[in-house]
Amino acid sequence: MKFLKPNYEFEHFTDVSLDFLRNHNVKAIFSDLDSTLAAHDELGDDEFTKWHEKLESNGVKLIVVSNNSQGRVDRFTKPYNIIGNGMCGKPLPSKIKKIMKEVGVTSEDSLFLGDQLFTDVLCGKMLGMKTVLVHPLGEEHEPWTVRWKRGLEASIKKRW
Repeated sequence: MKFLKPNYEFEHFTDVSLDFLRNHNVKAIFSDLDSTLAAHDELGDDEFTKWHEKLESNGVKLIVVSNNSQGRVDRFTKPYNIIGNGMCGKPLPSKIKKIMKEVGVTSEDSLFLGDQLFTDVLCGKMLGMKTVLVHPLGEEHEPWTVRWKRGLEASIKKRW
């Protein structure tokens, strides 16, 4: 059960503040995309833009790691010049370990941000990172496979 329980749980990605990041020595955020930073197939909004600008101006790297297609990831990340990786195979950590090496960060100075226990939190835990679970954005637009997993996640959360 401990591999599915996040270290922290917030309402929204913007709740991951600069103070929080400084207090936890975070230099890089590895983040899921859909339902975490934006609703499925949506682009970044003003809230995301402001949050990302704060991260960037304070030297915190944001790296998008998604199980969605590279095309979807590119549509979201390119306008912000963010490193974005699709088809990551979460919760398996192998592709993300390689990305960590490429950007020069460690598990100790990284954080994994996501909206799902079985992919994001589990992957972050397997990488030895601090994990933050956020409430999903645009749940009504999620594919049925994700909505189905939400029921399983709810039953696990009751046991915490």
